[in-house]
Amino acid sequence: MYMNKLRAYFIYSKPQVWWLLVFIGLIGSILAINSFKSYLIILLLVALVANMTGSMGAEGLTNYIDRDMDSIMERTRNRPLPSGEISEKGAFLFGIILSLFSIFILLIFKRYLAALFMFLGLFDNVFIYSYLLKRRTPYSIILGGFSGAFPVLIGWYTVTDRFSWIPFILFFLVMFWIPVHVWSLAYKYRDDYYRAGVPMLPVVYSDRKTAVSISLSSMLLILFSVIPYFLGFFNYLYLLVILILSVPIVIYSVNFIKKPTKKASMRLFIYTAPYLTFVFFIVMIIHIIEIIK
Repeated sequence: MYMNKLRAYFIYSKPQVWWLLVFIGLIGSILAINSFKSYLIILLLVALVANMTGSMGAEGLTNYIDRDMDSIMERTRNRPLPSGEISEKGAFLFGIILSLFSIFILLIFKRYLAALFMFLGLFDNVFIYSYLLKRRTPYSIILGGFSGAFPVLIGWYTVTDRFSWIPFILFFLVMFWIPVHVWSLAYKYRDDYYRAGVPMLPVVYSDRKTAVSISLSSMLLILFSVIPYFLGFFNYLYLLVILILSVPIVIYSVNFIKKPTKKASMRLFIYTAPYLTFVFFIVMIIHIIEIIK
């Protein structure tokens, strides 16, 4: 019984979402390391724990805010909260406790800038995106995208106070990935969003305008993927790999504009879903090689 409850809360935290946030935060931490000193490894672990608990807490609070909407949508009605596996009080406390802990642990280790970014990320995701904008404007995900990108800065500034453009470039890379990821999936489930009264982009605009908006966002995603090369952070091998990875995005985006269908949208969603992981993984490998040298 106890294990079932723990499992329900774990599912409630949406691990399929926060694992990626934790991963990009981890890469942000690794990029800030210029040697394998023990205290840097400890700070890396602090960043990992903070990003994990902060992401789980944010998902918990947004799920709490969306509980009425989730109970209507076919895609979400079986989640732990709308299905009754966990109580509303438990769901709220779960989100609050983990969110506060994520800030608290950063403050304990005197990572004040990282704690500020954590607060801003939580505030943007829970209050700005979920509470204020999600049910009011189709552009909510644009402002809400800030929260999904903050783990990179949290990871970097937990490990170091040194300024660099690279974590901010990666911050914007994540920001432009989020609309592509969310809108392309929402296109398939737009009937669900319509029934729930959520004005997601595919619900408000025509198929053509939606396809163009998503495809333009995917082009910005590619642009911010190659910028690190032109600013001298990575070599030509990085550029070559990114360009190869980006070719299918261009093809799927063009096809989506030509023929805006759920099938075309899902092709773009399925490919771009791991794209961000690949880019960050490549960045990590290149940086580790540089440290070893």
